Amino acid sequence: MFSRQCNDDLKMQAITCLLNKPMQPAVYFAGGSVDEADWCHFALHIPYYTHFTSPIRRYADLMVHRLLQASLEQKRGAFKFHQDEAEVQAIAERCNECTMASKKAQERSDVIFLSIYLKSHPVKSALGVVVSMGAKSFTVLVPSLGLETKINLDDQAEIFNYSHNDDEKTIMITPVGGTNVDSAWHVIHVKLFVFLEVKCVCNDRTPIDVRTSLVGPWKGEES
Repeated sequence: MFSRQCNDDLKMQAITCLLNKPMQPAVYFAGGSVDEADWCHFALHIPYYTHFTSPIRRYADLMVHRLLQASLEQKRGAFKFHQDEAEVQAIAERCNECTMASKKAQERSDVIFLSIYLKSHPVKSALGVVVSMGAKSFTVLVPSLGLETKINLDDQAEIFNYSHNDDEKTIMITPVGGTNVDSAWHVIHVKLFVFLEVKCVCNDRTPIDVRTSLVGPWKGEES
């Protein structure tokens, strides 16, 4: 409903990013080992959910097929499943570990690919939308790169002064005198959903990563 009412696509992206953060990933489990109230699938809004797609692709699917077969045959007294609940739960936990490891490997591979690309094509000017705040840092969403990254202000202490306002949940940033910062601006009040100009380059130290730094307030141009 809100997405249909919001006419600002960038803000909608930032809000979606914030809404995704508290959501926990789905996990596999043996039904008898978890209270039924916790079976529900939040994103699909249904009381319970299981994979039943291609057992050649996921071991969890294969287990579902085996358990279904056992359930159908047990009614006829012809078959009893060879693993107990604890063993099924152990398999489910192992599936969860592998799924999470695969997801992290994919996310890390995406960062490495982007870092290598930025090594030869550094982005000196990009739009960054503030999506979370800290006392000495803030996180920006860079829509043009599909990147969510943290900017630590202590890393740019030679360029910017900053102070944190707990009551207003803002960070006030001013240029250090004598720097080459664009003289057209004197102060930035950083808070949620503020647009900033950021620079994204490949980190020159290990591990391979994207290093994002603050340039100034957003002026509406990208290069």
